[in-house]
Order: sequence, then C-alpha cells, then structure tokens
Amino acid sequence: MEKHSWRWFNAGGSWQVDLRSGEDIANLCRLDRKHFLVMSMPVGNLRFDDRTLKFLDADRDGRIKIDEVLGAIEFLKARDVDLGALFAPSEADRVRLKEVMDKEENLASQEPGESDRKALAEWEDRISSKDVSFLGDDTAQAYKAFIAVQDVAEKYFTPAEDAPIVMEAPEKPLPLDERINPKFREAVLEFRAKCVAPVLGDMVEMDRLSWKKLAGMFLAYGKVLDSKPVMNADLLSRLEDEEKVLRYKLYLLEFLENFVNMKRLYSEKDAAIFQMGALRIDAKELELCFAVDGDAAHQALSGRSNCCVLYVKLTRPADKAQRSICAVVTAGTIAGLYAGRNGVFTDCSGSEWEACITKVVEAQVSLAEAFWMPWRKLGEGVGAMIKKFFGDRESAGAKSLQGASRGVEAGGAALASSVAAIGIGIGMVGAAAASVMAAVSKMDAWRFSLSLAALVLVVSLPSVVLTWFKLRRRDLGAILNAGGWAVNRTMGFSMARARLFTKCAKRPACKLCIALVVAVILAVASYVCWMRYFSCPALCKNTAVEVSAEGIEK
Repeated sequence: MEKHSWRWFNAGGSWQVDLRSGEDIANLCRLDRKHFLVMSMPVGNLRFDDRTLKFLDADRDGRIKIDEVLGAIEFLKARDVDLGALFAPSEADRVRLKEVMDKEENLASQEPGESDRKALAEWEDRISSKDVSFLGDDTAQAYKAFIAVQDVAEKYFTPAEDAPIVMEAPEKPLPLDERINPKFREAVLEFRAKCVAPVLGDMVEMDRLSWKKLAGMFLAYGKVLDSKPVMNADLLSRLEDEEKVLRYKLYLLEFLENFVNMKRLYSEKDAAIFQMGALRIDAKELELCFAVDGDAAHQALSGRSNCCVLYVKLTRPADKAQRSICAVVTAGTIAGLYAGRNGVFTDCSGSEWEACITKVVEAQVSLAEAFWMPWRKLGEGVGAMIKKFFGDRESAGAKSLQGASRGVEAGGAALASSVAAIGIGIGMVGAAAASVMAAVSKMDAWRFSLSLAALVLVVSLPSVVLTWFKLRRRDLGAILNAGGWAVNRTMGFSMARARLFTKCAKRPACKLCIALVVAVILAVASYVCWMRYFSCPALCKNTAVEVSAEGIEK
C-alpha cells in the first residue's frame, strides 16, 4: 500500500496533522496514534450535535476514543460515501435529515405488525408480574426515583482506592433528610418517599446493606424495561442508518478538527466544541469558557495550566437553572477580578446567565501587567508602611488620651509628643525628597533621562522576562484534562491569539491625558535646567573661577 503524505501545521507549540481532503480522512487509520491531539474525551458538556455524539460513542460508555472515530470513517467508507463531501456539507443533506427525523417520529404512530404485537404482549406480561413490578403500578415511578440517585449513592458508598482493609471508624450512613446537599436534596427526598419507605420503611439514614438490598430489587425491573421490543424495528433500523450517514456527512469534519487536531480552536472564525460561550466581566470578553462538574477536583488540576482561571457560578432566575463554568483570562490585567464580582455569560444558544466569580486561580496574563507589577507592589508597600506609621502614632496618642484622667498635663504632653513624631516623619520624607532633587539638579538632562530609564529597567525588566517565560508555558490541555479529556500534546497559544481569546475594551485616546504627560515632562525638564543654570550660585561661582583661571593662564 502506498504511503500517504501528510501535511502539517504548527499551532499551540505542537505540530498537528492538517486535514485538507477526503484522502486525508480516509488514511487516518494509518496515522500514528501519537499524532492524534486527543486520545479520549467525554461526550457531555460539548457544543456539538448530540445525536452525532451518540452515534460516535459506539460502546455507550460516555466517552469517545480513537477506535470509535476510525469506526465512523469506516462506516462511511462501507456505504461508498465520498469523504471529500465532508468539506462542503450540502443543503440537500440537511433537508433530507429533517425528513428522516420526521419519519422516525411518526414511526411510533404506525400500526405494528403481527410479530411486533405478539412480542409486545409477552413483554407486558413479564414486566407486570409480581416478581418484577414488586410495587405494583407504583414500580415505574419508584424505579425513576431510584435511577435519579443511583450514581450519587454508589459513589457515596464506594470506598477510596487507598482505603485500608480495617477502617478506623464505622462507615457513615447516607442521610435521607434535610442534611443532604441542596443540589441533590429534592431527588433524595423523592427517593426516600417512593422507594425506601414502601420497601424498607421510613428512615432518615440508609447504610450500605440497605442500599444493596434495594438496588438488587430494582435490578430485575431495569433489565426487563431495557428489553422492551421496538415496534417496526427493521424500518427504524434503516432510518437510523440513513440518519447516521447524513449526520456524519454534516458534522464529522468539525469533530475531527477538535479531536485529530485543534484547528477550530486556533482559527479566528470558528470555535472549539468545548467553548461554551462568552463571559463579559471587568471590561473584558472571555471566550475560553469550559463547563465544570465539581469545582474542587477541577481546581486541583487546572493550576498546572499556568493560566489565570476564574471559577464562575451561573444562574438564570427565569427558570431557576444553575451551572458552573471556568473561564480563562489570557490578556489585559486581573487586578479587577475577585471572588464575588458579577458579570454576564452568554451561552452558544444566545441565552444570558447571571455570572458570579466564586474563585480566582491567579497567574499573570500579559507583559504590560508584569511591567507595572513591581511598581504597584512598591506603592502598596509604601502605603502600608505609612498607614502603619500613622496608625501606631494614632494608637499611642489614643492610649495617652485615655490616661488623661491621671492628669491633663500628661495627656497634653503625650499628644504633643505624637504631633512632634508625625512632624519628624514628615520632615524625614521632605529631607529625602530634597536630597533626591538636589542630586537630580546636578545632572545634565540626558544623564537624568538615562538614569530614569535605567531605574525603570532595573525594577521592571526582571518581572517582564520571568513573565514572558511563564506565558510561554501556558497550556489549555491541562484545563481539558481537568474536565476528563485525554490530551496528547501541549496546547499553548501565542500573545496574538491570547488577545483574541480575551478581548479587552479599547480605551479612547484621551487628549487631556496626553497633554498632562507632556506637561509633566516639560515641567521636569524645565526644573532640571533651572536648577542647573540659574539656581545654583555655588555652581555659577565655580564656573566663573574656572573662566578667570583660564584667562590668567592665557
């Protein structure tokens, strides 16, 4: 077999295979799996066609793996589909998909054949038997309530993998009252009323043995329920097969460009399937928003991304819906972002949610922020020192005034000493400022400018250099990994792309600000010149002596 020639593109710090033709897609089965950007991913929390995800998840385990993706391509090959057509989805396919979906919906209303009616009658006899429907007509509702809490209860009763063989304390039972987490409270209370009370009696706590007993009783009902025969199964199978072909032709390429490579993420026109919308907050629009299930576990891993990550709670008062996302800040500054700050999130369908930051994982996001950070910390340190100085003086004065009952003179003396101490402090600051200005006055303008530039570089340059290296190590793959993805490569991004992921409001040019800056520069230059040539008698005297000496020598 002739070897296929792949084309590559560099994005995010890694070389990725480029899919440009149907031949490229057909030969993905021959591509070294180390070159797939994603090896496995969950099917939930994606901005993608749900039915296509269901078809791709062939083993129904909630994850899509490389073999299942290659199986979808082989499925199209077996039906002689031109894979080049995936690059230009046709409107005719969309119309035909709508027709197929309508036929599938109408299929339930069609009269089943004799064999289907016989199979359905046998199934109804099995599920209505006392051994299966042990709660009679209430069994269906009880089973629904059981399924709603099954995953949560199983996790609660499953010990940690590193748990010792002998436990230090008895296992805690599962509460079934108001102590339960509000997120699951409604489902647990319904489970208690419809499942626990009719079978085991009303109880406020359930231990592992009681849970296992109840789960075993519902096991038979679940198996029979899943075996319900499908009416007109042959026709439905043919319709689903056609639907699968149409959906792959319409959506498979987009999926491949979020699995084999991340072309959609690094494109200015498209968005990746894990980008859930845009968060507007602090004069920024954050486009890197990921769905989050379980903040604590996610935060433990997302810190490895070297990115500034905001954990945000979303609420929609109209229908009392709640969600959690994390948003990555890639440009601007983070000084105005803090827990409790509110914003607005717009999801991919255009719906707006109230957003509130619950946690900020801090990291520097731009070189401009790194440049000013030492100065900001210096200002904060000086401010803290001044605040502490005056605070200590004020406390001392207050204590002295409280002791004024011992004598007015003592209080007056203490107050006078406090005022004197404050005066001394102000005098020290003034003396330091005078010394600095005196030193500046002895400099030429070019020396003053060079010294000022050197001072700025000495303070800011190390911070800028260190931040530049940190920004190059940012990795979105760590955030996807925290969400359950198995990412095979680094997913970095450039400074230019960072400004597209986080769009900051552009400040209009302020003529007044520019005028003030120019005025300050002119004022400093004028002051230096005045001090240098007009306000230093000693300097002028020395200059006159030098001239006279030169005249005598001549």
